[in-house]
Amino acid sequence: MENNANSLQSEAEAFLEAWRAHPESDPPSTLRHKSRVAEIVDEIEATGTYTHTPRELEFGARLAWKNSNRCIGRHLWRSLEVRDHRYLHNGPSREEHIIDTLTSHVRDAYRNGKIKSIISVFAPRTLGQPDPVRMANHQLIRYAGFEEVGDPDSRDLTKHLLKNGWKPVQKDDFTKLPWQFYWDEKPSSVYDVFAQQTDLAKEVKLEHPENPKFASLQLKWYALPVLADMALKIGGVIYPFAPFNGYYMGTEIGARNLADASRYNRLPAIAACLGLDTTSQRSLWQDSALVELNRAVLYSFDKAGISVGDHHNLGAQFEAFCTHESGKKREVKGDWSWLNPPLSGPQTPQFHRQYDNTVCTHTNFFYQTPLWQQENNLTGCPFHL
Repeated sequence: MENNANSLQSEAEAFLEAWRAHPESDPPSTLRHKSRVAEIVDEIEATGTYTHTPRELEFGARLAWKNSNRCIGRHLWRSLEVRDHRYLHNGPSREEHIIDTLTSHVRDAYRNGKIKSIISVFAPRTLGQPDPVRMANHQLIRYAGFEEVGDPDSRDLTKHLLKNGWKPVQKDDFTKLPWQFYWDEKPSSVYDVFAQQTDLAKEVKLEHPENPKFASLQLKWYALPVLADMALKIGGVIYPFAPFNGYYMGTEIGARNLADASRYNRLPAIAACLGLDTTSQRSLWQDSALVELNRAVLYSFDKAGISVGDHHNLGAQFEAFCTHESGKKREVKGDWSWLNPPLSGPQTPQFHRQYDNTVCTHTNFFYQTPLWQQENNLTGCPFHL
């Protein structure tokens, strides 16, 4: 217990020092900093943990985003809206309240297509106790994976939800998964939120800017990615359920989700639609189809008036962010393999940079094995948006 307390104290102090290194974020004064450290030490000695103030929670969630080595959109970290739901898990109507809270998150983040980054932070983890609330879902909005149709990356979760009572109205490539919560690490019922609120998950039907046949492929994707299964850590305190969203970079949809052979694998159908020669890979039909799919994603999101980034603009913005931080004597850590897009990597600044991939451990987002996988003795799935 003493080692845990010492580690927690050191991570709390590291977090507060990191705040002081960002004077533009209005950190506590030197006097208040010293008194706050003393308060945290006393609270840890008395209870084994400590409670963040609202200001600490707000800056900490934003800093965790800034510290996320794999994210190319974190130059927007200061704009993150932080919602404090640390006490929502109490009370007899908790399931109704959490559904209302998460649907509000989705609607407010969508904002008529001008997507706003929001994080909803729920109760922290207490050492030796079950987590107060978590979720089975990888994202608040995601497509199911059945045996013959849908997203193969969702098949195990889909089987789990079917086993737990989900009765989908339909089974097709784009059936939206229901929600399931875990209270004190015990599963709740399955809630088919999207069957009840059919307008909640906004979707974009994909069209090509020049080829009208493309629409016949009936491809689409949801507008808002809200990650729901990562743990938020601030100054050593872990929040196991803190759903957060940004907006999509087009290649996440067009070069991975719909294109990967292990996902929707739509490049052969797109090549046929475009009349490409698929008899030999030396024709580079896969490359041509990939570019046209990504053009369709950007064109369709723009036509629908929904925020989406492209890898060239986001790459340039991230490079400007790195330059700005360097001017402030703050190094931006990064995972080169993730910061480079899966399309035209050498045409972006990230390809020509080296990054220190050291992970900040006191304040960051971390993967955690979903509770439903522990129930079914499954290992973690590959991580894809």
